Amino acid sequence: MNKIELNNLLNNHVVVIYDGICGFCNAFIQFILDRKPSKKLKFVSFQSELGAQIVETYQLSNDLSTILVIENTKLFLKSRGFFVILKYIESNYKTLRYFKIIPSIITDFFYDIIAKNRYLLMGKVEQCRLLSKKERAFFL
Repeated sequence: MNKIELNNLLNNHVVVIYDGICGFCNAFIQFILDRKPSKKLKFVSFQSELGAQIVETYQLSNDLSTILVIENTKLFLKSRGFFVILKYIESNYKTLRYFKIIPSIITDFFYDIIAKNRYLLMGKVEQCRLLSKKERAFFL
């Protein structure tokens, strides 16, 4: 993807970059898809070419232990990224985003515990579930 296309994507969508082999991360993406997400959300794995290009654009390390969320070209990491995602789903879980008033040092502490143990909690995945045509539109 050239720079103009990438900038257009990052300006017009909320891009979620996740660890594509993490069972916990994949379950979270499925959780989002099952809750009528906004069409603004787009998902891409760290392991993909586009994921690597975005990581390079933002000059980040390829740290698979955090979810990256880009909203209006602004980068959100860890729990802050989680709270951004919640704005774009239709569910009672959406109200959890109000926990963002808690300082990130506290919410990231809990995020890091889960991230550190994510492979123990749900393992690694070799393949994803078959996506419907509607769900495929959310992936880059």
